[in-house]
Amino acid sequence: MNVDEQQHTHTEREALYAWSTFQVSGGVEGSGPSGTCRAEKTARACLEAALQAAAVHSDVYSWGQLSQVQGNLDQPFHLWSRAPVAWAEPGPRETVTWRPGLAPHGQ
Repeated sequence: MNVDEQQHTHTEREALYAWSTFQVSGGVEGSGPSGTCRAEKTARACLEAALQAAAVHSDVYSWGQLSQVQGNLDQPFHLWSRAPVAWAEPGPRETVTWRPGLAPHGQ
């Protein structure tokens, strides 16, 4: 559970922020940590931490996607509508570079 979700009930009208990470190593693509937050700032911080942790492995290329999601409590989470906000990848010296929209990488 993310910090900003504690003691809070989600409503269908409320937008959330979903973050997901992806990696490529040895030509094989996979997914990594992911989560959902009520606040965009928290979601960005979680995504940055996940990317910085993955960056210690020099043979892995990682990136992440941040999307605004609108929930329908009658549907599973993976079916909720998503609007890409930004994507990120590790930058030089333990930084993370953000770009608007959908990541150009195959997801």
